[in-house]
Amino acid sequence: MEHTVISEAPSLPHKKKDINKNIVYLLAFGIFGIITTEFGVIGILPQLAAHFKVSIATAGWLLTAFALTIAVFGPFITLAAGGINRKVALSSVLVIFIVSNLLSIIAPSFPILMIARILPAFFHPIFFSVAMATAAQSVAPSEAPKAVSIVFSGVSIGTVLGVPISVFFADLYGWEAAFIVCSIVNLIPLISLLILLPSMPVKEKFSFGSQLGILKNAKIWWNITIVTVFMAGMSASYGYMAEYLKEVVQMSGKAISLTMFLFGVAGVFGNLLMGRLLSINMVRSVWQFFVAIIAVQVVLYFVSGLFYPAAAIVLLWGFVMTSGYLLGQTLITSAAPRSPEFASSLFVSSGNMGFAIGPVVGGLALESLGVSSLPLVSVGIIAIAACMFFLEQFIYSKRKTSTHH
Repeated sequence: MEHTVISEAPSLPHKKKDINKNIVYLLAFGIFGIITTEFGVIGILPQLAAHFKVSIATAGWLLTAFALTIAVFGPFITLAAGGINRKVALSSVLVIFIVSNLLSIIAPSFPILMIARILPAFFHPIFFSVAMATAAQSVAPSEAPKAVSIVFSGVSIGTVLGVPISVFFADLYGWEAAFIVCSIVNLIPLISLLILLPSMPVKEKFSFGSQLGILKNAKIWWNITIVTVFMAGMSASYGYMAEYLKEVVQMSGKAISLTMFLFGVAGVFGNLLMGRLLSINMVRSVWQFFVAIIAVQVVLYFVSGLFYPAAAIVLLWGFVMTSGYLLGQTLITSAAPRSPEFASSLFVSSGNMGFAIGPVVGGLALESLGVSSLPLVSVGIIAIAACMFFLEQFIYSKRKTSTHH
């Protein structure tokens, strides 16, 4: 299919330099709200399952369906929205996310809750693509990379704080409070963008269909598959983390909230370390990640009955697991250095596909083997990804050797 990139609109007036910087942070806040809506449900799955009288595995589809919708429909929806005024596009997506969260509160049944969850997933990729383009043209050209990185920080912070925020308010006031908070963190950037962001019509659309040529490169398909599999492995257990901490480690709601918050904080430092490791040696970093994430899950399985050791290992789990996002993006983009934008979109799709598959596998294991089995299920799936990476390295090292000879 033909992808489309929105061309830059005329630069905003320099006299609004300070406002433009504010816009970049508001876009990051918007991303934070969207990510909180996507992942915040993880922490309240047990309460939702109990309220709607469904199994925890069935409740897991609230996460799976969201991710699967993004993975499958994201490129098509983004293409269709390519000519919409940026201000209209950004604001509309936030409105949809607010409505979705409000509908979730009053949903009379689980199927209606599922519909309310899937609705914003269709528009999730629009905000990402438009926000990145808007950030880049809201500041001086020399500041564009920094602006885009600030917007991306909304993803990291949303991943870190989204789940514990939901758990915290749900534990205090009930699961409905989690959706109210998600509505608020989407409402604030919506109002701010409506006030501060000028009308930004798209003057021109141009195709980057030529970038589709990277799909002829077999190595990028290897890396897409590897990333999809290890993301599935990570989410098979992470998707039911609240249930695991409650049933196996015997944590209270407040303890789960604190643990998941510290899990996210540890992940921030894990990302920083992975960034340094990747700059030194990417292949070695991949192996270090696989060894670490497998070791952590195995140890967690064996100490899960011991409260404090289990809590400590969960924090180490967060430190290692969150670095996998950066690792996954680097793996895919490294195979297509001349098409970083399209390669990044492939990472988003493969990552969400993994997050769609993982909770399904984890849910099946949970129902048949019990919630305590989830760390070992993750180990099995991630081991498959490690074997695939080994095979890829073997094949391409052979090709390099034969080329030199």
